[in-house]
Amino acid sequence: MRIVISNILILFIVTNFAISQHHAQMPLNCQECHSCSTPTYEKPCLKILPEFTRSSITIFHSADQAPEIIKIDTLDGDYEATIFTHKLHAEMSYMSGGCKSCHHFNPPGKVLVCIECHKPQSVENDLSKPGLKGAYHRQCLNCHREWSHSSNCTVCHERKGNKEATASINDKSEFSEKSHPKIETPGKVVYKPDYDEGPVVTFFHDEHVNLFNLSCESCHQNESCARCHDTHDKSAIETEPHENCIDCHESDIDENCIKCHDTKERKPFDHANTGWPLNTYHKKLYCNECHGSTGVFKKLNKNCTSCHKNWTPGRFDHKVTGLALDETHSENDCENCHLNRNFSKKPVCTECHDDMSYPAYVPGKKVK
Repeated sequence: MRIVISNILILFIVTNFAISQHHAQMPLNCQECHSCSTPTYEKPCLKILPEFTRSSITIFHSADQAPEIIKIDTLDGDYEATIFTHKLHAEMSYMSGGCKSCHHFNPPGKVLVCIECHKPQSVENDLSKPGLKGAYHRQCLNCHREWSHSSNCTVCHERKGNKEATASINDKSEFSEKSHPKIETPGKVVYKPDYDEGPVVTFFHDEHVNLFNLSCESCHQNESCARCHDTHDKSAIETEPHENCIDCHESDIDENCIKCHDTKERKPFDHANTGWPLNTYHKKLYCNECHGSTGVFKKLNKNCTSCHKNWTPGRFDHKVTGLALDETHSENDCENCHLNRNFSKKPVCTECHDDMSYPAYVPGKKVK
């Protein structure tokens, strides 16, 4: 019932917006409803439907919008305040989850400070929500321990009274204008594993990002700065070969090694190899928009109703294909020209005409 009421409310709001002006012209925060920064008609990336709940909305900002340096002095004890290079850490966090690595809950339009949820006085019987001191250290210790192989407190803050050391920690002005170097996304990575039957694995990194719609943390969620920058132990960069692939390719890893392993480099994925080359409209879509959740894609048949559930021939405007049918052909069923409803093949005229063929004969006029 709650979902029904929420959907009715949304419909009411959208209807009122449509009467006055397009909602994109209204003073709204797009990120409340859209998971991407620039939603389009083809890729709206809606995140609130069909189960709309305000509590599930979390707003994140880019690193450029983050404050450069923050002084953390909420807790008073034996140590001086910590001067935290916030923007630099925000930029580095993209590879391991982004802002939500630290800001794991935010109501719409607001980034909460830690003390909003984690209080200075910890509740010892609730381990799911540590106190403020525990929350701070939980976020910092793992990366800094891997980086320096030490959990020395004075890496971040000095004991009170040690003015010389405190001054060196407080002076973080050198980081004000610094940014983490841009991480270039590789197009293709070729691995040479120790596997005689398939010594070459061609990994198209750009496909997984741009086509399969995976985010960095989908594969790199267990990594930290030490993955690239550990100066003490180079073995830290070595991981189990299938660790990042197993979430999507578990069955292939267990039973079908040739899915990835080969004796030579492979070419990028081409949807035409499946027997269905994508047209102008479908080639713009991410794979999961047709095949379901990211990772394990389900196989589809070629009927329009596989994706367009309420599609009927009478509702289809043929001119979106670049061909506006004339009056003679506009009433025809799709199968009259597209045999067996196979839209990946050239249409035929011989079902009705003996002396005509496409594209020498066009049943209408071509449009842009």
